[in-house]
Amino acid sequence: MADVREAIFAFIAARNPGLPPGAVTGETSLVTSDALDSIGILDLMMHLGDRFGVEIDEDSFDLANFDSVDALAHFIDDRRSDA
Repeated sequence: MADVREAIFAFIAARNPGLPPGAVTGETSLVTSDALDSIGILDLMMHLGDRFGVEIDEDSFDLANFDSVDALAHFIDDRRSDA
């Protein structure tokens, strides 16, 4: 799961180069924080799907998976295990 977390953090950092270091943690919400906008979240999902070979369809797109960076990492890791 560490590789998924690193990929999420790297994506956010690339998308928001002005974010100070440590502004996004494992507990940071991707829905309510300024880390990503709605398009950024969609782009992140496509990026993670491509990078880790998981299919993320509409039915599995649940905001609860974005409750935190760690929640999203767990979601992707679980999907990867199921593949």
